[in-house]
Amino acid sequence: MNDLTLSMMKLLFLFGFTLHNIEEALWLPGWSKHAKKFHHPVEKNAFHFAVIVVTIFGYLVTVLDFYTASPGSLFNYIFLGFVGMMGINTFLPHVAATIILRKYSPGLITAVFLNLPLSSLILFEYISLNINIYYLVFSVVLISGMVLFSLKYMFRLGENLIK
Repeated sequence: MNDLTLSMMKLLFLFGFTLHNIEEALWLPGWSKHAKKFHHPVEKNAFHFAVIVVTIFGYLVTVLDFYTASPGSLFNYIFLGFVGMMGINTFLPHVAATIILRKYSPGLITAVFLNLPLSSLILFEYISLNINIYYLVFSVVLISGMVLFSLKYMFRLGENLIK
């Protein structure tokens, strides 16, 4: 695959990621009030704040990868960690929540039809470029953990800032 095709895949990833976040922003706060065993209820403003922060982070790591990274560089692994996190996000929580609760989890459609295929294509392309698989797995776990850990604090900060 050439650089132009990979660049287009990154742009499509941002498009899918953005649509996914819009879908969640519209329906997840209301859904969370009825999904207590899977997701703590979250207020709309707090969730919107967190979605904006995560979206900015996603754009930032993608732009840094576009302009400063080469395959296997630090910024490239941060970007790939984020891409991998969005692929995992398809299954945890969206597919799992939909199955367990037997109710549509907001973000499922965009996760399954946009985030998972685009994340997979990007990751497989970089794997074919012989990046270090252990660094890749480590970056996915690290970025996923950091974002998951920070969500509670982003919700709290969003609640306090918007009041």
